[in-house]
Amino acid sequence: ISRSVHCSAFHLARIFQRQTGLPLHRYANRLRLRAALERLGESRDLTTLALDLGFSSHSHFTTAFRLEFGEAPAAMRRDFTSARQREMSKILKA
Repeated sequence: ISRSVHCSAFHLARIFQRQTGLPLHRYANRLRLRAALERLGESRDLTTLALDLGFSSHSHFTTAFRLEFGEAPAAMRRDFTSARQREMSKILKA
């Protein structure tokens, strides 16, 4: 991205954080977690879901998910409803 806008990666990261209030890595992680929420109800295998979304492992995915939402993806999937999905998506937008 930085090459396409003709600046260094460091400068892009600084500008991005100044404009959004989030580090670039955290923003990208939130996008992946939002995609996980959308697919959580239909996905049978959390490891495959984690790898499809670019997490290095099931445990990496579970840790990131738990930090963002306060519970593991398997626990959330058990109680999954579309209303709950919308509620969790709001957390990512905040």
